[in-house]
Amino acid sequence: MTRKTGTLAVIALIAVIVFGSISYSSYKNSEDATVDRLAEALLKNDQTEIKRYMPSYSNKKKITKDAQKVFYQHLKKMKKEQVVKLLKEDENFTIKEGSSFLKPAQIYPNARFLVIELPKGTELQATIQAQDISGEYVEEWNKYTFGPFLPGKYQLTYEMAHPKFGAKKDKETIDLKAEDQRVTVEENSLYEGNQKFQKHLLASAVNYFDSFNKGIREGLNMSQLTASKRHKEEMQSSLEELKPYLKSFDQQFQSVKIDCDSISVNNGQTKVQLDLYIDLKRSMQLVEEVGIDEALSSDKQNAIVSLVYDEDQKKWLMDELDFNTYQQDPETWEHVQSYRAESEKKAHWDKEGAAEVV
Repeated sequence: MTRKTGTLAVIALIAVIVFGSISYSSYKNSEDATVDRLAEALLKNDQTEIKRYMPSYSNKKKITKDAQKVFYQHLKKMKKEQVVKLLKEDENFTIKEGSSFLKPAQIYPNARFLVIELPKGTELQATIQAQDISGEYVEEWNKYTFGPFLPGKYQLTYEMAHPKFGAKKDKETIDLKAEDQRVTVEENSLYEGNQKFQKHLLASAVNYFDSFNKGIREGLNMSQLTASKRHKEEMQSSLEELKPYLKSFDQQFQSVKIDCDSISVNNGQTKVQLDLYIDLKRSMQLVEEVGIDEALSSDKQNAIVSLVYDEDQKKWLMDELDFNTYQQDPETWEHVQSYRAESEKKAHWDKEGAAEVV
C-alpha cells in the first residue's frame, strides 16, 4: 500500500466514524428517541430524566412536583406505547428539536387548568388521582381554580360542605387533554341524593316527636319543643286552650320514615318540605263536665311536613305538619330514611298530676 493510499484509507475511516457518530447522535437526540426516553422516564418516575426531556410547560412555567405526581398516577397503569402516543399528540404536547445534533429534542406540555364553581357558602376539598390539591380561590364567585396540570384524563373527587345541607362527595372523570375544564355545581345537587342531609331531616323529625313527648310529661309544656318559634308558640297556645277540658292526654310512636324523593327546598334555602310517615297514636280523655265519656283518639300517620332553617342552632326545625293528606303510600316509596326505636315511646299526662312513661 502506498503512502497516499494509506492516507486516503485513514481519512475514509475517520469520515465513517464521524458520520456514524453524527448519525447516532442525531438519532439519539431526535424527536422519536426523546419521546421514547421520556415515556420510559415517566413510567419509572425518574425525575432527573423527566426534567431533562420535559423541562417546563409550553408557556415556560415550571412543572411542579404535585403536577408531576398527578400525571404519574394517571400514566402508571398505561403501557409504554400508550404513553408515547399521548406525548405525540400535537394539541397536548409541543416537541422542539435540539439547538444542535448534540442536544436532545425536548417536549413541552400545554398547561391545563380546572375550575370548580359552587353555590355561595359551600366549602370544597378536592383530590385528583387521589392526590390532594389546592387552588386559587375567588370569594366573589365561590370559584376555585386548580392547576396547571399536564394534559391527561384524571379522576376527580370533591367533597362539598354546605352549612345547611351538610357534606356531599362526588366523583367524575375530567378530560384535561385538549382544553381546560370547568365543573359547575348546581345548588340542588347539594341536597338531592345527599344521605347526610336526609338523615339530618329524619333526626329533626324524630327529635320533634321526642320533645313533644317530653312536653306532655312536663304538664303539656311545649317550651322545649324542638321546633320553630312560630310552631312552638302555636302548639303551646292550642294546648293551653284545650287543657281546661282535658282529663288526660297520651301519645306514643315507634317508627318514623321520610320519602327522600319528596324533599324539596325553596329558592331562598329557608324551607324544606317532604312526605313523612309516623305510627303516631294520640288519645284524649275529657273531663266529666264536657259529657263525653269515651276517649278521643287519632292515629293519622301520613303527613306533609315543612322544616325551616334556624341560623342560631344551625339545623332544620319542624315548622308545619299537615296530617290531612291521602296521597301518600309509604309502601311505594323507593328511597327512604327510617327510624325505629327498640320499643314504643309513650308519654302520659293527666289532670291529677300523675305522669307515666313506658
